[in-house]
Amino acid sequence: MRWKLPGTRRSRALGLGAVVTTAALAVGGVVVANGAGAAQTATTRTTATTYRTQLIEMRTAGSAGYFYTASQAEYLHAQTLRFRFTGQVPGYVSNRALRGTVPMYRLRNLSRSSYLLTLSTAERNKLSASGQWRYEGVVGRVPLAAAADRVQIYRVSKNGVGWRVVRAAAVKAHLQAGWRMDGPLGYVWTHK
Repeated sequence: MRWKLPGTRRSRALGLGAVVTTAALAVGGVVVANGAGAAQTATTRTTATTYRTQLIEMRTAGSAGYFYTASQAEYLHAQTLRFRFTGQVPGYVSNRALRGTVPMYRLRNLSRSSYLLTLSTAERNKLSASGQWRYEGVVGRVPLAAAADRVQIYRVSKNGVGWRVVRAAAVKAHLQAGWRMDGPLGYVWTHK
């Protein structure tokens, strides 16, 4: 399968199982059902090209917030909702449960088109129970440990703008621009 990279004329081959989520759209948001967070037996000789996929950042309609997906199908459907690619790809996430990885959960704010990512099941459960957020599933899995082919990512937030995922190198610039650091979100791979 080939996935056209957002905002480019290039395409890249995606390995089997590269689509993390199966998306069905609903008015005002994206409803997803996926198995990326389900326990799976990792096979031996799994190559990076079979389990890594890009984490894509999009701006929601009306620039109300940011949206993240690792699914080609979901990316294409989000475009029909007038979400637009920001040009940012924080890195690559796993679409399989691999040793040393944890699920990255996505939640949608019900009062506006804004999303956030979290690794915390406690935060996911608290926000879901508040009635102000809807849990949408696992976007992908990320490692918690540093390695030569990984970069640390953080969640930052700004009132009226939403939540954003940025690489460690961009945190300082975001803080100077008035964003608040919400905390680390593990690591992403820098290449497929």
